[in-house]
Amino acid sequence: MFLVTYKIQDGEHEYFDYSWFSMGTQSDYDAGVIKDKVLIEEIYGGEVEQEEETNKYFSRDWDTYIQVYSVQDITPKELDVLDKFGVVHYDDTE
Repeated sequence: MFLVTYKIQDGEHEYFDYSWFSMGTQSDYDAGVIKDKVLIEEIYGGEVEQEEETNKYFSRDWDTYIQVYSVQDITPKELDVLDKFGVVHYDDTE
């Protein structure tokens, strides 16, 4: 289980967004088993195009640049805290 922090560039504005995945770990991401493009398309939908020689992707659907800023392992208890404060949605009964 891991938490992904996305850095979004929407024109002159930059902000962060978060999601979590139950399948895989930070080690899988670090080993290249899990790709940035897949993590972005899974959450934001549509296809994204990678900017040359960067880790930024452009989404035509959202007209924004999106990049995976960080990937961290996370426990269900930690996800509960993030859910409590509205950072991500987590329902441990799912």
